[in-house]
Amino acid sequence: MDEIAEIVREIGRQQGENAYYRSCYESLKRLQDLVAEASDDLSQLYQHNTYKPPCDIRAHQVADGLRRAIDALILQERKAQLALSELYTF
Repeated sequence: MDEIAEIVREIGRQQGENAYYRSCYESLKRLQDLVAEASDDLSQLYQHNTYKPPCDIRAHQVADGLRRAIDALILQERKAQLALSELYTF
């Protein structure tokens, strides 16, 4: 009976690890998309001669949006790490 219980616990841990790595992949993919989008936005500003350094408001908005999105991804990653660490707390 103890063997079965250990197998069930191991399956649960494996499922938790899979969820963690899935979350990491989704975060990485989201970050990749966000960086590409910000890069495109900044390139368009430059190409259309609407970028006027050093205080271009639109460029700051793009950078601020990217920063906020990264902060949200960091929070999501921390939650995933916490959930993973709870799997191994006995």
